[in-house]
Amino acid sequence: MKRLIFLLVTTLSVAACDGPAEKAGKERDKAAAAAAGQAYQGQGPNEKLGEAQDRATEAATDARDARADELKQQADNIRKEADDRADKLEAQAKKIRDDADQRADAIDSRAKAVRQ
Repeated sequence: MKRLIFLLVTTLSVAACDGPAEKAGKERDKAAAAAAGQAYQGQGPNEKLGEAQDRATEAATDARDARADELKQQADNIRKEADDRADKLEAQAKKIRDDADQRADAIDSRAKAVRQ
């Protein structure tokens, strides 16, 4: 849940501001406009391209993070399964020991009776 909230906040903050590629594209567009002797109007082709690159980078990062989360969940599931199996084996071992103690106690009682 914390991961989802972090991802949402990050996505909203990136959407609210220009990414690095978009900023670089904007600067290239400003330089091109200045070289052509025109005022920069905003949303030039390099800025739009940079924005698309930033979105692609963010999507790739999100996909990578989702895959990492999936792999972490698989690892957690393997550990839980191992813990469950170990608990069952421990319960079986306890039952075997308890049964052995009962049989040994019965034999100890018989040995005590023989000594009397």
